[in-house]
Amino acid sequence: MINLAGPIALLFPGQGVQKPGMGKNLHDRYPAARRAFERAEEVLEMPIRRLCFEGPVEELNRTDIIQPCVMTVCWAAYEVWRESYGLENVQVTAGHSLGEIGALAAAGSIPWETALLLVKERGRIMAQAAHDQPGGMIAIVDLDEAQVEAVRAQASAKGQLWVANRNADVQFVLSGEVAAVQEAEKLALAAGARRALILTIPLPAHTPLMAKAAAAFRKVVDKLPLKTPSIPILANATGEAMRTVASLQEELRHQMLRQVDWARTMVSMRTMEVRTVVELGPGRVLASLAAKHIPGVDTWNAEELFIDFADPVPA
Repeated sequence: MINLAGPIALLFPGQGVQKPGMGKNLHDRYPAARRAFERAEEVLEMPIRRLCFEGPVEELNRTDIIQPCVMTVCWAAYEVWRESYGLENVQVTAGHSLGEIGALAAAGSIPWETALLLVKERGRIMAQAAHDQPGGMIAIVDLDEAQVEAVRAQASAKGQLWVANRNADVQFVLSGEVAAVQEAEKLALAAGARRALILTIPLPAHTPLMAKAAAAFRKVVDKLPLKTPSIPILANATGEAMRTVASLQEELRHQMLRQVDWARTMVSMRTMEVRTVVELGPGRVLASLAAKHIPGVDTWNAEELFIDFADPVPA
């Protein structure tokens, strides 16, 4: 049984969690989720349900498609959470990269419809960046920070490479030019990494190579009618709580360029004495990280809460 006494953190995943079939169980079981999918299709003018439920995977993996699709699944899960459990003890929210925009919506800083349109434009800009500045990303597991830095430095002989994500003490993502990413895969495995996986993201996200895309996205962000968040939003770049419109603008304007420091985000959740973490989106990547790095925390994802242990809901 989920602990609703709080403090509760709602988390939103980023690109990379997509898979055909995502969100279908929620859609078929809960009217609130169906309404979210229907509204998303109206707002985005995209066949979101077909893409999420059927793929094909080659189309679903496109940056301009996957970002609004993942955000729609997150919105559907959020609406089911809100109707099922309410928001009384939700005291903080955060999202990983793309998911940070879902966190803004959950905190009331932008409507979900605005979040969808923002993400659609973000995906379009990043897809163009992948065309103009091809690159790649690689996840490395079970090397510490010094070992990853050694891999990065050595692989940089093949091209520019940065640490794009610090997801945990022994889980990192490198991002940069393709040849450098490919070299990092070999070097990481040779150094003893349990896993070195090149991601299906064909661009150097969260690096200075995204400067052109970031400038284009900044123009979109500057037009957003942002509101003061109703609860703190933990920033990707610092893990610190954002409580003002100015802090949200600063984070979004530089989001494509800056490292995602999810390890610091988890430190902040520990400091805030978060007792329950709920990942509202496909999979349980963030919930699993929290389970490993926040002592005593109760972790859930949408399928566990609303599908595996839920009573049937009439159509």
